[in-house]
Amino acid sequence: MKNKGTVQALCLALTLLLLAGCGGGIDQYEQDAAATDAASEPTATAEPEPTATAAPGLGYAAYEPDMVVAVCDGQDITWREYYYWLNYYAGYIDYMTAMGSPWSGWDGHDYDLTATNAQLVVSSAADSMLQLHAVSALAREEDMALDDADLQAIQDTYDNAADSYGDQNGQCSQQEADDYAAYLEEQFVDRALFDFITGADILADKLFTALYGQDGADMPDEDVLAWADSQGVMACKHILLMTVDQATGQPLEDEVLAEKQARAEALYQQLAAVEDDPEALEALFDELMNANSEDTGLAAYPDGYIFTPGVMVQEFESTTQSLEEYGLAQPVQSSYGWHIILRLPVDPDGTCTSASGGAPLRASAANAAFAARLSAAAEQCAVQWTEGMDQPDLTLIFGQ
Repeated sequence: MKNKGTVQALCLALTLLLLAGCGGGIDQYEQDAAATDAASEPTATAEPEPTATAAPGLGYAAYEPDMVVAVCDGQDITWREYYYWLNYYAGYIDYMTAMGSPWSGWDGHDYDLTATNAQLVVSSAADSMLQLHAVSALAREEDMALDDADLQAIQDTYDNAADSYGDQNGQCSQQEADDYAAYLEEQFVDRALFDFITGADILADKLFTALYGQDGADMPDEDVLAWADSQGVMACKHILLMTVDQATGQPLEDEVLAEKQARAEALYQQLAAVEDDPEALEALFDELMNANSEDTGLAAYPDGYIFTPGVMVQEFESTTQSLEEYGLAQPVQSSYGWHIILRLPVDPDGTCTSASGGAPLRASAANAAFAARLSAAAEQCAVQWTEGMDQPDLTLIFGQ
C-alpha cells in the first residue's frame, strides 16, 4: 500500500475524477460534502432550489483551448488545463448552492470571510494546477523523469479507463479508445492533459519513494518525532475501570462505583511505589493493565495509544498532556470510568490515531514533509500569467 503526499493524493483523485466523470470541491469543504453524500438517501422530496438564478456564461468557449494562460518554469499552461480546474471548483459551489447553501454572487463571501467566492475559486484552481506542475519542477531538481515503464503505465491507465468506459472485457479496442477520447473532450480534457495528470501521479510516487523510502521507511526517527511534536502527538497506556454499563451506557450501582474507585486508588498506589524506576514502572503497569483494565481497545492496542489532540475524551487527553514521559497520573474520572494513565515516549513506528483515522506515524510525517517540499516548489515556480488570466472574469466564464 502506498503512502503518498498531498499532491499525489490530489493527482490520483483527479485521475479517478476523469474516469468517473464526477465533480469535486474546495478543499476545506470536501469533508462536509462527503458527509452530506453519505447521509443522503433517495426521497420523494424535491431538491432545494438554488438561492440565486444562474445566468449562463461562455464557459469553455470563452477562450481557445490551446491559448497559453501562463508559463510555469518554462512549461506552458493552456486554457484547457486552467478551465478544467476552474470548472472543478466552480462546480463544487454549484453543488453546494443546489444543496441549499447561500449564494450572493461572485463578489460575495459565502465560503470565506476575506476572499470573495470568485477569488476562492480562482486561487484554488491556480494552487491545484501549479502544484501539479511543481511535481515536474521537483522531479527536475532531483534529476528524475518518466522512463519507458512509466510511459507504458500511462498508456495502460488510459486503455483500462477506456475499456471500463466501454464493454469492460479487459481489452481496449480502437472504438473504445475513440469513444473515451470523445468523453474526455466533454470533460474538457484532451489526451495530453490526461497523460500529464497521470504522469504527475507516477512522478510524485517515484519522488516520494526516492526521498523518503517506501511508506516513508527512510524518514529519520528524529524528523518523525519532531513532526509528531509539532502536531501535539501523545502516547500513553492506561488502566480503565468502567463506571458505566458497556451494553446500556447507564451508570453502575453506587456500591460498584465505590468499589471501582477504591480499586483504581489501590492500583495507583502499587504503581506509585516504583514510579522512580521507568523500566520497573512500565513492567508493573503492563501486568496490572492486562489483569485489570476493562478497556475494550486493549486487545487492539496492547502497547498503548498514540493520538493527536481532539481524539480522546477531554479528561484523558488533558491528563496525558500534563505528564512528562514515564509520568504516572493519579486516577482521573471520565464519562467512561476511572483511568490510571502512564505517559510514554512516542514510537516513530507506531500507528497514530487522529480525527481522520489511524495511520503509521512515520508515513504521515513523510507525507507532510513531501507536501511541504511540493508547496515550496510551487511557490518557487516562476509563473508568468497572460494578462488578466491571474484574475479571470468568472461572470464571463460561468455567468451569474
